[in-house]
Amino acid sequence: MIPSTPDRVTHLWRIGLVLMATFALSFTSPALAQQRGQDAASVNALTQRANDVLRLLRGEPIEEQVFNANFLNAIPPVQFRAFTKQMTDQYGPPQQILSITTLNRTTATLKIAYSETTATGILNIEDNYPYRISGLRITGFEAAAGSINEVIAAIDALPGKQGLIIQRLDQRNAAPLAAIDPDGLYSIASTAKLYILAELDRAIRAGERRWSDVVTLGPKSHPSGVMQDWPENSPVTLHTLATQMIAISDNTATDTLVRVIGQERLAAMVQRTGHRNPYVLRPFLMTREVSALKTPANAALLAKYLAGDPARRERLLKLNKDALALERIDFAALTARPYSIDSIGWFASAADIARLLDYLRREASDETKTILALNPGIGKENAANWRYLGYKGGSQTGIMSMNFLLTSRSGEHYAVAAHWNDKNTPVNEGEFIALMTRLINLLAER
Repeated sequence: MIPSTPDRVTHLWRIGLVLMATFALSFTSPALAQQRGQDAASVNALTQRANDVLRLLRGEPIEEQVFNANFLNAIPPVQFRAFTKQMTDQYGPPQQILSITTLNRTTATLKIAYSETTATGILNIEDNYPYRISGLRITGFEAAAGSINEVIAAIDALPGKQGLIIQRLDQRNAAPLAAIDPDGLYSIASTAKLYILAELDRAIRAGERRWSDVVTLGPKSHPSGVMQDWPENSPVTLHTLATQMIAISDNTATDTLVRVIGQERLAAMVQRTGHRNPYVLRPFLMTREVSALKTPANAALLAKYLAGDPARRERLLKLNKDALALERIDFAALTARPYSIDSIGWFASAADIARLLDYLRREASDETKTILALNPGIGKENAANWRYLGYKGGSQTGIMSMNFLLTSRSGEHYAVAAHWNDKNTPVNEGEFIALMTRLINLLAER
């Protein structure tokens, strides 16, 4: 929710590149999945360039030999090496190319093994000799754990506190498949936007609103998102606001919807979807308000806010608009370390979010479910293991939350909700996403 630590519905290390020259050292090639009729020269070139990717990720200075000119212009070698160093610092040196799956003559999906994780990447090469690399994207990371229990144990061992539930949804009163403190309250950051989506969906299904209804944009918030840069009072449809709120976690879209929907309707939806302690979401704060209340200069106001009941809290928000203005937020302080994450924000348990996801499964319209599936959180190649994957996550300094509504290829329905809070130090978002990616992939294999 804060600019320097935006919500990451996925943890993607992306490099859009174009390359030059040819020179490859020979590595033992992994098994190559060939499509029928594919040109052998292209397959061999993809294999050779995949091995070059491994060399690059290991730090060999061969960028000018393997990337084409457009790639080098977009991503100079110094910048590329900074990316690879960041990956090595977090995951260790890459060990081997596990697989190369060709998608067409010039494109392949790579699986790259690190000591405790596997990276997935998309490799693009030129169509003619010397087949220089024209594009490279590392689209996600997956922990190397071999079982769901191993992933759960790794999540449970993270610093701070964790709440998690894996719930089968089509078996009445079924016990969770796995859980860590499923009923504990956690700060969930942008995961709270699911409640806004649920109420908007209800109103549209009830005929109270339409997706095409036009409202005025505002109040403006800070990134994540893009709508804070739109003109003041822009006319915008409810569909656009919902799409931006879920797909890119746009905070200005979110705050606009909170204003349009209103506190009473949001409170009713929190209760309707089974939150066991709905009081903690009264009032339902705007993103700007949370950041402003956390700002150190507003410590006295925050203390008054926390001491009040919902009605007094709403009055304080109305009476202190100047102190809560966007320009008063101290982003440097809020991104340096976790700040008041256990007292101000949006709170729910993993089980609360599982119940919310089940409500959306049972009640939401097809259009709402389509919006919920726009950003899978773990990469589209992993989402493809499921008939349906809806996702919303959230992050702030010291907070990670990842939540999935899933339908397996055989028709089984699951909710997976996971929260990680550490009030003392920033959490390792990449590690959490890699663990959750592995968990969702293992669940797909059940």
